[in-house]
This record gives sequence, structure tokens and C-alpha cells, in this order.
Amino acid sequence: MRACPCPKARARRASRPAGFTLLEVLVALAVVSLALLAALRAGGGLQDDAERYRASVLAEQCAQNYLVEQRLRRGPLGTGVHDALCTEADRSFTVRANVLPTPNPQFRRIDLSVLEPSGWAAWRIVAIAWNE
Repeated sequence: MRACPCPKARARRASRPAGFTLLEVLVALAVVSLALLAALRAGGGLQDDAERYRASVLAEQCAQNYLVEQRLRRGPLGTGVHDALCTEADRSFTVRANVLPTPNPQFRRIDLSVLEPSGWAAWRIVAIAWNE
């Protein structure tokens, strides 16, 4: 193996400091920032999903309460759209019941929607009620 005859080339290699260049540092920072941004976005999505699940559980409770109240009322359920307010865990919902007749006059169909103040239907259910 031959050694380099040029002493200047050896001196340049020996005097070069060890470390990263500015370009390498900037690329590494860009990669890390993209990874952190993706992690933040995923965390925010999980939080939104958890909030939506909590709202649907509370809305389901409002719907069940409304149906039980109608059963306990023991009066004929009139057809049409009926709205009621419901508060569960310090959250307000609007229960909208669209009561429709059925071929059997003893029964009514109830299309129940539980709405958040924004108008989003947090829960929907269809029930059949017996008219006494």
C-alpha cells in the first residue's frame, strides 16, 4: 500500500474537526419535528375520540331516561315531534322524539335523537311504545 505523497492532503485530513455539519443537524431537526408533530396529532385524535365516547354515553343515558319517563306517564303518547331538555354530568342535551303511528293503534314508533348544543346527534334510537 502506498502512502500519499502529498503532505498537504494528510494535513487537511488530520486538521478536519470531528462532528456534524450544519446541514446534517438541520435534517435531523426536521425529522424529529415531523415525528413530534405526528405524535401530537395522534394524541389529539385520541382525546377527541374519548370526548365523543363520553358524550355518547351521557346521551344514551338521556335517551333511556326519556323512554322510562314516557312509560311511567301511562297516558297516550301523542304523535308529532316532542323536545325535552336533559342534563347529565353537567352537560346539556336536547332529546327530540318524533312519535309516529303504527298500523296497530296500540303502538307508537319513537325515533329518538339526543342532540348536543352544537346540533350533533350524540345518540339515536328507535323504540316502540305501547299506548294504553
